[in-house]
Amino acid sequence: MNFETYKISQGSILIAFSDKNLSVGTLTIDSKQELSKHNRPVLESLHQIKGRCIIKLFDNNENIKEVILDEGESIDIPPKQYHIHSNPYDETSITFWKASGDITKIIEAIRNSKNM
Repeated sequence: MNFETYKISQGSILIAFSDKNLSVGTLTIDSKQELSKHNRPVLESLHQIKGRCIIKLFDNNENIKEVILDEGESIDIPPKQYHIHSNPYDETSITFWKASGDITKIIEAIRNSKNM
């Protein structure tokens, strides 16, 4: 199996598999980094593999709920819910992600971007 790894300014994204029904991989976030606010058109399931992270979930009124994911913990993020993956901690965070549905356009943007 060929894994694809893409460096981003906050760490890296590994894509293990992607088609129109399912995409899986890992997100590595360096210490004191966070991704920008984004959403996905499908259910996104996260499982913390190493370290911990904070998932900032936004509701329609822009209120933020913070969920801390410790190693071994998981969360499902509904389609179209804006969120931020954040690592305010001193160690690297590695999160397994699974998108249940078609995110091929997002995957293609990752592949075509030098820096997200």
